[in-house]
Amino acid sequence: MKNSKRIVAVFLAGTMSFSMVIPALAADVPSEKEEVVYINLDAGGGVKDLNVVNIFGRGEVVDYGNYDSITMMNTNDKVSRDGDKITFSTDSDRVYYKGKMSNKEIPWNISIRYYLDGKEYSAEELAGRSGSLKICLKITENEDCPGDFFENYALQASFTLNTEKCINIVAENATLANVGKNKQISYTMLPGKGIDTTVTADVEDFEMSAVAINGVPLSLDVEVNDEELMGQVTELLDAIEQIDDGTGELKDGTVKLQDGVKGELQNGATALNTGIVSLNFGITEIKKGLNELNGKSPELTEGSAEIYGALQKIQSSLEGVSISTEKLEELSASSTAILSGITELSDGIMTLYNSVNVDGYKAAMRGESGQGVDELRTANSEAIEQISPLVGQIDEVIAILLGYTDMPLVGDIVNQIINMLNAVRDPLSNIAVLLETNNQCIDGTQAYIAAVHENIRPLAEGASQLKDSYAQFDQAIQEMVGTLSGLVQNVTELKAGISTLVSEYEKLDTGINEYTSGVAQIVAGYSQVSNGSISLVKGSSELAAGTNNLYEGTTDLLSGITELKDGTGELCDKTSGMDTEISDKIDQMMESITGGDLKTVSFVSDKNVNVDAVQFVIQTEAITLEDVIEVESSEKEQMTIWEKFLNLFGKKS
Repeated sequence: MKNSKRIVAVFLAGTMSFSMVIPALAADVPSEKEEVVYINLDAGGGVKDLNVVNIFGRGEVVDYGNYDSITMMNTNDKVSRDGDKITFSTDSDRVYYKGKMSNKEIPWNISIRYYLDGKEYSAEELAGRSGSLKICLKITENEDCPGDFFENYALQASFTLNTEKCINIVAENATLANVGKNKQISYTMLPGKGIDTTVTADVEDFEMSAVAINGVPLSLDVEVNDEELMGQVTELLDAIEQIDDGTGELKDGTVKLQDGVKGELQNGATALNTGIVSLNFGITEIKKGLNELNGKSPELTEGSAEIYGALQKIQSSLEGVSISTEKLEELSASSTAILSGITELSDGIMTLYNSVNVDGYKAAMRGESGQGVDELRTANSEAIEQISPLVGQIDEVIAILLGYTDMPLVGDIVNQIINMLNAVRDPLSNIAVLLETNNQCIDGTQAYIAAVHENIRPLAEGASQLKDSYAQFDQAIQEMVGTLSGLVQNVTELKAGISTLVSEYEKLDTGINEYTSGVAQIVAGYSQVSNGSISLVKGSSELAAGTNNLYEGTTDLLSGITELKDGTGELCDKTSGMDTEISDKIDQMMESITGGDLKTVSFVSDKNVNVDAVQFVIQTEAITLEDVIEVESSEKEQMTIWEKFLNLFGKKS
């Protein structure tokens, strides 16, 4: 009786949300309905029988389903069946009919296995035994079942154990509740998820009531405001990025500091020291140079006098210079003639390139007859096609006649005929070979001409480039001739300039003599500068040593900051895109909880397109020591609607 009450409660929970429906407007349009699928399993999870309760409202009802049998549950309305089409008319506000199905796959593969003290037992063998019990429940997708029920429906599986017979109950990831003396163990599976779990207990005289499994589309009205969470995540990512940027800037600053110490300060100090040393060396060298210069003063004055004498000789030589323009005119005319010849050569090669081609060859071969090489090749091919069958036919006739060469009387005649046929066949074969060779010659000639045409191209291009290049060369020659012609006129001006130079150099020679006297005075005062540079070298050496110590300190600092930057960079890389991943995970989680935009589809037939709800009520056989004996009453009593629902699981009230 307690089991009966539990089944009634399950049914009431599954049907509380059923709504009124509108009658179908057309005879073939499926009516609005709800489906409750009742599945009876054996204790191991195998399907024993399957019944679907279809629920409609008042009016003309059209439904579809391949049922083994149909039973009206709360009315006596007459049902008509035409194939998978089911129709009836009802005045009841809510009408229920049950359809029994025997060849229908369910969305889940359900397996329940029982082990006692490590040994597997069937449910029948396990009843009444004692020991350490392990129950293994496994639910996976049945890929043979059409539809998306596994992906869209959540399951709740419940075990009920009597705590007077079962102790030390352990069920990981399950919800345990005390219901009187029973311990109720419940597992919830989200859509698209199966389960593989175990329940363990120490049992005595083991019995267990039926395992109940309910499947419903998961659609919860849950709102989650993730703005605050995502705001904190964004702040965290921004802070990490700022830390990484700051560390990068610190590293860049340290690098610049080190570069400044090494590249500017250290190098500058070193360069300064080197420069001062060089300056000191230079001052010393200058001092030596001044001494040498002072010693060379006599040579300078003597050299200046020699230059003055040489200029006077140049002036005298230019007086006898005479330049002719006749050779320049001959050079200009010769270059122009060469350019003309190269142009004619280039134009001739281009004419040859344009005329020597396959099209020109075909046009030349056509002549006045109007028949070109293409027509000739076609005619050759047609002749070959005509000759080849004749040769084949002659060969066939000869093969036939060879069988009669040894016959009396006609043998000689047959041999003569064979000889005549061979005399005809051989020329025909030779003609076919000749025609094929002729076609090959035509093709080869065309290919040769095409190749010649392509080979002339680079020659024509080279000649054209030669023409262009020589035109530039000729222009340069003409410009040079013009320049040289002007030079002839400038020789007179050069003579006048040299005369002026000779006159002015006489003044320079006088200045050089005065310069050598000044150098002697500079040498006397430069010794004081040399003594000051020695002290400057000592101070710059100490400055260079100090900058080296500073550089070593910045190197250690940069090493530590580099390690810090590597760490912040890795942290930044690891967290990059984390806000998007978290947002996507929240969306996925909410969609799995709320059901998303789930569209309800019929479990029975895809023709039923007006289904408000589908619910699965699954129950296994109980494990009990009592033998249940069903006794049919000799009097047929009318069962109530509740008794009919209970009968779906083979239970009595």
